Amino acid sequence: MTTNNVIDVQESNFETEVIQRSHTVPVIVDFWAPWCGPCHMLSPILERLAAEPDSNFILAKVNSDLNPQLSMQYQVRGIPAVKAFKNGQVVDEFVGAQPEPMVRQFIQRVKAGAPSRPEPQPQVSADPAARLRQARQYLKQGQGCQAQSLLENFPGGPQAAEARKLLPLAQFLCNVSRGQGLSGNANVDNLYRQAATTVGREPSAALYNLLAAINQEQPSRRQQMKQVMEGLFAYIGENDPIVQQYRQQLEAATT
Repeated sequence: MTTNNVIDVQESNFETEVIQRSHTVPVIVDFWAPWCGPCHMLSPILERLAAEPDSNFILAKVNSDLNPQLSMQYQVRGIPAVKAFKNGQVVDEFVGAQPEPMVRQFIQRVKAGAPSRPEPQPQVSADPAARLRQARQYLKQGQGCQAQSLLENFPGGPQAAEARKLLPLAQFLCNVSRGQGLSGNANVDNLYRQAATTVGREPSAALYNLLAAINQEQPSRRQQMKQVMEGLFAYIGENDPIVQQYRQQLEAATT
């Protein structure tokens, strides 16, 4: 269904239709699939509320089967999954079919400007080695913001150099999770999102997507993104053969 307030969104236009648009109006994203029975119970409620004259929000429908990268990026583990975006960030969400009064309350809460969900901050270990291990674990889980909080202001010592290398990678993951720091080029930003979702489980795929994005980037941003890729090299391990292979290609792309 596509009307003025109800739109179908794919990976190719998610940045424009959801992230950018949410800076001016709340965007409610409905992750669904054709085979999902509860989805067919919830979707008509959402569409009906979006069509009301004073709805003042956009309903963006995402077929999770056709857009697996978006489902991974936003940690959709069950559908229907509804996520509310404001100013480029998820500010509220729920999973599963809900009755109309509860859905209406959810939307009213989002429009009223309820505070964004606070991101849990990890406890910082006094031991730099343990702190670095914890940051690496967050990177493996794709939790860049938590890793960033551990790697910033890292104490001096043997682990400090590695922490400095990993920090741009953590910042990149954090920014992508918030829909920030992207280039504005749909193809490049899609590659960044794919890289962000594969750092922990398939780092070689993350290297491929990052390099492909850098090759299409504006020259002014290539050095910045080079630091992100250097962080990924440090995360994988400098002696890994695939790192040595991609390092040569990175140098060719940024010189």
